[in-house]
Amino acid sequence: MTTKQKNLLERSLNWLALLVILSLGIIWPPAFANNLSDVHAGSLLLRTSDGTPVQALRQSTRITAQVTGNIARVHVTQKFENAGDDWVEGLYVFPLSAGAAVDELEMLVGERKIRGEIKRKEEARASYEKAKSEGRHASLVDQGRPNMFTTSVANIAPHSSITIDIAYLDSVPFRDGRYTLSLPLSITPRYTPGMKLDPGAPLATDNARRANVIAEAHALEGAPLASATATPERVTAEFQTAQIEVELRPGFTLGSVRSVNHPAIMNMISSGRRITLQGDRIPADRDFELVWTPAVVGETEAAAFAERVNDDTYLLVTLMPPEIAATRSYRRDVLFIIDTSGSMSGPSIDQAREALRLGVQRLAPGDTFNIIRFSSDATSLFERPQPTDARTKEIATRYIDTLIADGGTEMKLALDLAFVTPPDPESLRQIVFVTDGSVSNEAELVKMIHERIAGARLFTVGIGAAPNAYFMREAAAAGHGTYTFIPNVNEVSARMQDVFRKLENPALVDLHVSSPGGAQADMATDLPGDLYAGDPLVIAARVAKVPEGVLTLTGRGAGGVWTRQLKLNVVNDRSGIAKLWARERIGALSRQKNFGADAKEMKERIVELALAHHLVSEFTSLVAVDVTPARPVDATLNREQAPTPGPMGGAWSGTTGFAPTATPAPLLYVIAFIALAAAVVLWLSERNRGAWRLLARSKHGVRGGRWIAWKKQKPGVR
Repeated sequence: MTTKQKNLLERSLNWLALLVILSLGIIWPPAFANNLSDVHAGSLLLRTSDGTPVQALRQSTRITAQVTGNIARVHVTQKFENAGDDWVEGLYVFPLSAGAAVDELEMLVGERKIRGEIKRKEEARASYEKAKSEGRHASLVDQGRPNMFTTSVANIAPHSSITIDIAYLDSVPFRDGRYTLSLPLSITPRYTPGMKLDPGAPLATDNARRANVIAEAHALEGAPLASATATPERVTAEFQTAQIEVELRPGFTLGSVRSVNHPAIMNMISSGRRITLQGDRIPADRDFELVWTPAVVGETEAAAFAERVNDDTYLLVTLMPPEIAATRSYRRDVLFIIDTSGSMSGPSIDQAREALRLGVQRLAPGDTFNIIRFSSDATSLFERPQPTDARTKEIATRYIDTLIADGGTEMKLALDLAFVTPPDPESLRQIVFVTDGSVSNEAELVKMIHERIAGARLFTVGIGAAPNAYFMREAAAAGHGTYTFIPNVNEVSARMQDVFRKLENPALVDLHVSSPGGAQADMATDLPGDLYAGDPLVIAARVAKVPEGVLTLTGRGAGGVWTRQLKLNVVNDRSGIAKLWARERIGALSRQKNFGADAKEMKERIVELALAHHLVSEFTSLVAVDVTPARPVDATLNREQAPTPGPMGGAWSGTTGFAPTATPAPLLYVIAFIALAAAVVLWLSERNRGAWRLLARSKHGVRGGRWIAWKKQKPGVR
């Protein structure tokens, strides 16, 4: 073959390769994606006998809530659809309110309804596994944490669905002049301390700016600089969707009603509103928060209800403390702790920085302060708290501007740094903790706060689309403070003003309650040591007989002794007050167990309460089992987990930490882009064969040869 023929053959092969790659890049990925039109990153796939991928399990959620007064009855309906040809066991991890009293489970298979029973966790699991192995439909609801649950559904037939309805009770708090109903939809994946993170390149510019500011601050004390941190690994997942409807009957004339995170439609109904979300389904990537206010604030200052169940009477009392204007007579020593871990990236770190700026600017002359940031490590702006003046405020503001979100969530390091900082004996130590709370070691951290808080007060500020409210509330309670949630950046100023008001003056201390007739009240939890302006006093109690007369509450405020008497309103035995009391008592017993009480005794007391009141707890589960076998004995059962969406905006936006992921259709477009790029390279190679040959012969090396060859081929280039 002559040289000319070889060149012609080489060119023909190049053009043929170009055509093939263009075909793959332009035609194949969209066609394949069309076959998987409903499949996105994180969808779970099975394969048919011929190898064709199909979506195996879909999960959708509908939530309906009926709010009467300050009690909500919520139904969470989960539909599991099996689009594959195999029998499937479905799993789904989902969040609920931290105070949810989960008491009902109903499984719907076709027209059949099977109600769930409460059992000890091991017994419920055994019943479920037995039914699963025998081919019967079954469902199990487990509590992983008080705000995180798992639904397991056995033997979903091919091309069919099973619907699970879970119901719970919750109280709706009246805080800072507004009622707030929170319906969690997303879970921020929990960080486990000591977990290894893939090292990533931090944002060098921001880290350098932060180091410079710290250097200036530490010049006052000669302290070391902060260290760099790692970035979190990112995975992809599909968003789940949800439908939400709330029927609101507050028992008073409404002032305003608004949905904080989602566009909603408000319709008038008798004695209230019906709230539905715009659109049939919304992404479940942020918590739903409904806020309403009374037309007349005085109508909500106090309420006391009683429910009779068998021989016991259960009380639920809500009281707003008085607004007492007082001049602060003490200095404050404020430690700001800010979470700069990877889960705080995006809007969350913006909210946190803004909250921190407002906190620093609010400090008064005579106060001292410091800022502690943490991710994979923990460092402080100053070696020790500094007096508040124009210079330290300026340094703090510049430092806040440099904070970025990356790395792990080693929260214990930050708390330890705060607790080892010597307090000023003439000042009140207050710790303001700004975080999304996305950690797995909640019990360890709450115990640490309980044991080391001493005379200080700890206030938690929840940031992000789906903060860990359970941990935030438990941490604030252990630290004798309060919890505030900031749902989005537009709420930072208003919500932080609420925090500052609490920081500056407690409304009441030394609280005490006396039940009517001298009856001994069995309190679900201890009364708080301090009650802050804007925060309600909520009391759940059990007494042995129907109370007559009034409840008497006393406390001490800036104006001296304070007393309030409340008349009890007896309601029907389906109001749920007894279950809410039991849920609060279970939480208190769980706290005692974590704080060092006899674990075996606490477990038995929790189980006894949960079984008596038909509640899911850490030691009890709801299980529903059909009696009729459905799956043939010889049919294979696959286990599939529906993806739980991560919260919007940050490092986990569009991700899940709870389910495996499949190759997404968008990845095929990446492959297509690579293919097109390869085609372009071949095309350029064909056009510049002479240049590449000259490159190979150049004595100046690869870079120099490429540039010289290109200049000789294209003399106009400079």
